[in-house]
Amino acid sequence: MSSKPIVEPYLMAVLSSRLHSIGIEMTNTMIRSARSLLMSICRDLSTAICDRNGEVISLPPCIPVHVANMGLTVKPCFNHPEGIQQGDLFLNNSPYYGNTHHADYTYIAPVLNNGEIMFFTAAKGHQADCGNSIPSTYHGSARDLYEEGAIDWPCIKVQRDYKDVHDIIKIAKMRIRVPDQWYGDYLAGVGSARIGERKLMQLCEEYGNDLIKVFCDAYQEYGEKRMVEEIRRLPKGTWEYDIKHDPIPGLLPQGVGIHIKCTIDPDEGNITIDLRDNDDPLVCGLNLCEATTLASARTGVLNRLSPDIPHNEGAMKHIRVLMKEGAIGRAKHPYSSSVATTNVADRLISGVQALLNQAFEQRGMAEGGAVMCPAVAVISGLDWRRNEEPYVNQLFCGMTGGPGVNGHDGWVTYQFPCTGGALYWTSTEIMEQRYPVKVIEEEIIPDSGGAGQWDAAPACKFVLAPKCHPMISAYSCDGTENLPKGASGGLNGYKAAAWKYNLAEGESSRIDLPPFAEPEIKFGEAIVSESSSGGGYGDPLDRDPELVRHRAREGWITVEKARDVYGVVLDTTPELYAVDYKATDQLRKDLKAKKREVGK
Repeated sequence: MSSKPIVEPYLMAVLSSRLHSIGIEMTNTMIRSARSLLMSICRDLSTAICDRNGEVISLPPCIPVHVANMGLTVKPCFNHPEGIQQGDLFLNNSPYYGNTHHADYTYIAPVLNNGEIMFFTAAKGHQADCGNSIPSTYHGSARDLYEEGAIDWPCIKVQRDYKDVHDIIKIAKMRIRVPDQWYGDYLAGVGSARIGERKLMQLCEEYGNDLIKVFCDAYQEYGEKRMVEEIRRLPKGTWEYDIKHDPIPGLLPQGVGIHIKCTIDPDEGNITIDLRDNDDPLVCGLNLCEATTLASARTGVLNRLSPDIPHNEGAMKHIRVLMKEGAIGRAKHPYSSSVATTNVADRLISGVQALLNQAFEQRGMAEGGAVMCPAVAVISGLDWRRNEEPYVNQLFCGMTGGPGVNGHDGWVTYQFPCTGGALYWTSTEIMEQRYPVKVIEEEIIPDSGGAGQWDAAPACKFVLAPKCHPMISAYSCDGTENLPKGASGGLNGYKAAAWKYNLAEGESSRIDLPPFAEPEIKFGEAIVSESSSGGGYGDPLDRDPELVRHRAREGWITVEKARDVYGVVLDTTPELYAVDYKATDQLRKDLKAKKREVGK
């Protein structure tokens, strides 16, 4: 009679590290072989390994909104009418079947060893184009799926017996403006899923199916144990928070309000995020789906907890998310979730992070920058250098967004709360080589970061112009009205803006652009983006004067702001500037006294 295999701690460490390294190899495969700049340079992609039950068991460094929900994306494989066989590859881009939004193509390979399902590998890549009715993967004004225009692939088989289902590939190419670019990214996704499959099969052969199954169960239990221990150190209680996405002229004049209710129950070891008191589905593309609602709420909580908790379903299931069918929840077919991975999702992450400041200060955070200014637009047009070939690509430039955090200044390349710094900025040199555009300016805006004891990252100005033919720049800019809020006395973030001007006449010819738009930028014009910044954390009058001096010397803040907001008096005579500590102490006492007087 055989006994059940035992996974002792050292072996668990070895096997969990093996899974992690396989995930990193999957990610590197996508980065090195993808064709679009969006994936190969900016790394708008993620990978995950799920266990035999379709639950996330291992995540390499990746984009939070992509993977804190990957089990939802994988589990529809079990319902395929043909079942699951070795050599299958599933494609799921459907927000109605557990995926995030239609631009995120997720390729899922079942891993079978000796005929038994052992794992699933998942490789998700954001497409440069997904066939929307406008040249953008974000269609905020789409009234429903049909106006959105993308094909919905509800976890279908795109490969059988390791071979493409050619009819599916042909249909996909017909609905993409840049089919060769799409197919190159498709091959990158296939390669990523298959390299993970091969490595996991080797792992199963090396250790045997029985031991690997026992390990997976034990590692999920370990993640659960670690999370429960973490939550039991937190205070018990219920807190609420409201945060709001900007209005959209002509579409959502009231904006999108988000009400968040959080309950921490240390006895049960659960954190519950209740989102049921929110709007019904919206007649536009800003609806969250189940996957993005779940990932956003979980991300907001995980950002406030210890970073060494295993990111597997055993741990994450103790972050319970209550939702209903609605704009902040489960948007059902045919409501559009085209913009489900940014905008409202980013506000939800920021709201959860900031709400938890009421419960505990550990890793306290202000709200992150609002998103999708023209610096991260989807640009499209014709390239005269390549026989008028069409191009489509999303930029990731000039967007900062990092909030002030208790103990740290905001991250300059944080970009979005939903990406959390995992994306890379587009290389200016490579972008100008690949596309017929020119970057005129990309630089920090002085005095733009939310001030605090811990500053937010400053905002960025980005200016782009076409080199010949007109260029469409499609964007969905939040943060022009509802500025990201500071926390614990920190000041609010910077206001986003978009405009265009005539290059010959200069910025005096400025024409303001609406926050949600797809303007055509003609040759001789430039589009300008000013990003939102996050809020500051803590009272600016408590900021280390030397940090203020340094930022003033570097041009991030002015001497006037150093004096008026931070209460720091600077001597600009020395090359590196110097703090007048005596004058600073007196000024800070005076400014704090004024604050107390105003607060009475």
